[in-house]
Amino acid sequence: MLNSVCEPYKELEEVVQTFEEQLELFFSKEFETKSNDPKQDENLGQVFTSAILAKFMIGLLKDTLKPNSFILDPCIGPNTFFKAMTEDFSKCNLKGIEIDNNLITVETTKFYESPNRSLIQGSFFDFPVSEKFDLVIQNPPYVRQELLTDGANSKESIRYNVSSLLSTIPSQSNLYIYFLLKSILHLKNGGVMIAVIYDSWLYSSFGKFLKESFLKLGRLESIYHFKKSAFDNVEIGATVIKFVKDKNHKKSISYYSLNDLNDLRTYNGLNVNCIKLKQQELLTYSFNNHSIINFKSSLFRELKSIVSQPIQRGTSAVVNNHFIFSKNELPELKPIVKDVSQIKTYTVNKENAYILAINGSISNETKKYLESVKNEILKTPAQKFVAVKRDIGTKIDWYKINLKATGNFIFNYYLRNNIDFIYNPNKFLSSDNFYILNIKDNELANLAILNSSFTRLNTLSNSRSQGNGLRKIQLYEFKEVKVFDVNKLSEQTVNKLNLLGKELMKASRYDNGQMYIIKKIDLVLIDEYNEKNSSSLAIDDLNNEIKEYLN
Repeated sequence: MLNSVCEPYKELEEVVQTFEEQLELFFSKEFETKSNDPKQDENLGQVFTSAILAKFMIGLLKDTLKPNSFILDPCIGPNTFFKAMTEDFSKCNLKGIEIDNNLITVETTKFYESPNRSLIQGSFFDFPVSEKFDLVIQNPPYVRQELLTDGANSKESIRYNVSSLLSTIPSQSNLYIYFLLKSILHLKNGGVMIAVIYDSWLYSSFGKFLKESFLKLGRLESIYHFKKSAFDNVEIGATVIKFVKDKNHKKSISYYSLNDLNDLRTYNGLNVNCIKLKQQELLTYSFNNHSIINFKSSLFRELKSIVSQPIQRGTSAVVNNHFIFSKNELPELKPIVKDVSQIKTYTVNKENAYILAINGSISNETKKYLESVKNEILKTPAQKFVAVKRDIGTKIDWYKINLKATGNFIFNYYLRNNIDFIYNPNKFLSSDNFYILNIKDNELANLAILNSSFTRLNTLSNSRSQGNGLRKIQLYEFKEVKVFDVNKLSEQTVNKLNLLGKELMKASRYDNGQMYIIKKIDLVLIDEYNEKNSSSLAIDDLNNEIKEYLN
């Protein structure tokens, strides 16, 4: 996931300068002079930053801090960020802007009387883009587009007339979009912006424009997604972003999923909950995993905690084309489960391929075959089979592979409509297009649980789109999938699930018959879920959430 620059962005980088010039033209137009004393009923979108969030955001600036850094806060509010800065920032040049005179206290005025500090009382959009900064930190105002009709934050005030050479800023854009884009223009090359903004940009149409703008003007280094809220007493999802104004799209985005501010108080290390995204994945990754189901309930456990051995991928062949066979043609071949489409029911009844897995002596027939394969591999273009060619040059037994431990459940990690955990009671060897799980107890009850809509939904929410209806879930994401803990269910429920699991074993994966069984499984689990969580979840709620990922 962390590899090279996306090909489309090689072309994008050629037009970055034009994009930035057009934005500068847009924001540098003369603005109508407005009163700096807004009325009390004006919608300025002010939701103030808590001390713990301010401390967290300031900490994100320290990696790039220099002794004499120039730092801008374009909407200081009660001056939360600058007041919270530590001794590390004592020699920095601080500039704050605030449109609401009601927030400029005596204390704030005194703060800016110190050397290397300046305060502008007025609109950020009147501030010339020619002034550049090393760092920007902000909590921009949140005002929906339909409220940007009059007052200090009207579209008229911010001159909503972008050049035709630039994709128009979407009409439904929130005010914070304008703040972010103008703030980026104020950054020097290599500069950093830290901002806390509502998470609507992750899902909305105007958010697509913002994502594209981030990638044209620089890159995102990290996203901290507070699913519930990042503000005190405001129940709306929010994100803290770290933007860097450089063109190094080889560097990944670190995406952290949190609940609310309490996570900042209790997390020992955010890296535990980090997903790495390529820069271009910002445009395709599904952040829409706000579920009405409380997967933090004690009823659920992560997959990695219910297995008796570590979850891993299946056995890899040296080169599939040469080491995977449809028929048993050589003495050293071992049967293996390879083609998921050939598994017709929820139980693996037999292997459907063969893998060349040499361990010990080799037959003359296989020796001849390996020699011919080696010559064929060495004739391929230099960029193909690089690791295999290296092994051929350095190892006598270049053809050897490690057979992975087997498990009683397998899961194909490429997802379409069939998102199935397949029972493997005979523990057949499986190939590396499967994840392998081994669950010791209550196998049939767990078969039912794993194929419930609850597990299906959480699997989808941890996966990512590959385009054209295909999704993929990485191993580290798969391990985090939440499933019902069979040990937390009533004895009556477990007995029902065992019977339904036995029924599901023989069900076809490719007709609608299995959906009737899965519906019965869902209803049993919904009853248990509602009783334990005092909720009123319905089966339609489950199905509607799943449709969001598959439609």
